[in-house]
Amino acid sequence: MGEFNLASLLQLTLNGIVSGTAYALLAVGVASIVGVTGRFHVAITVSYTLAAFVAAWLGGLAGVPFWPALLVGALCAALAGILMEAFVYLPLSLTAMRLGANVFLMTFVASLGLSIVGRNVLALTSLMNPSLLISGFNNVGLNVGPATITTLDLTMVVTSWALIGAFSLVLSLTSLGRMIRAVRANWQMSLCVGIDPRLIYRVVFGAGSFLAGAGGIFAAAKTSATPGMGVVPLFYALVVAFLAGLATPPWLVGLAGLALGLVQSYSSLFLPTQWTPLLVFAILFVFVALRPLDVRALQRRFIRTQRQAG
Repeated sequence: MGEFNLASLLQLTLNGIVSGTAYALLAVGVASIVGVTGRFHVAITVSYTLAAFVAAWLGGLAGVPFWPALLVGALCAALAGILMEAFVYLPLSLTAMRLGANVFLMTFVASLGLSIVGRNVLALTSLMNPSLLISGFNNVGLNVGPATITTLDLTMVVTSWALIGAFSLVLSLTSLGRMIRAVRANWQMSLCVGIDPRLIYRVVFGAGSFLAGAGGIFAAAKTSATPGMGVVPLFYALVVAFLAGLATPPWLVGLAGLALGLVQSYSSLFLPTQWTPLLVFAILFVFVALRPLDVRALQRRFIRTQRQAG
């Protein structure tokens, strides 16, 4: 537990903004995929981690500067998401429908399998060095009054909100965004106006995975890239996504992540640091108690989206 004064309050605020922004970026990716496609894509951790490994490899082996490495890593994350949708989720869901199996459950199990396989493949590629450092960023501390923030954290916050803002503008102002919103709202009507939902799914998987990959690179730049680095961030992202709502605009999902980060940071004033994650569980418990997640409704939406995708 911390002492309450102006300096500690400012430091906790900065810490909450940094952690909340990290939650927000991944949560926007998760919410966009689950909200549009109905697929509970926990294998987004593969994209999150893969991007960090690619950026570390490029920087460490080829001497690529930080920003080009970040862009290439995030693009690899996007490609991984698109490939999972095109070659695993869609064929499996169509096969399950023909067999009369539970499509939602089978796809969820496949996603769990992909996350495990991806984590182990990345572990095999780094047997000699299980944690990879991302180079090329000159990280120093900046004083903000009595508080401190690093240049890496500040850059992460600015970049993440720029990406969330850009994604929000694409969804609200462009024809692609209107197509995505149309598929999310009513796939039948979207078919009537000539929108191909399968293409939209791949676009959404690519965009959501790109955001996740960027978040993974910034997270690894603070410490190192490890095969299991995406598990804990995914939990927080899922909490944020469900608190905000899967059909909520990205900037509102981002604000929900920011709020969760601030609440968690401020809780250290009255809770020991090791117990603050319990607050997240408590928030999720209260949310589920007051607004139960309708799993059957999510499953019905998932099945409907698969029929039009076939």
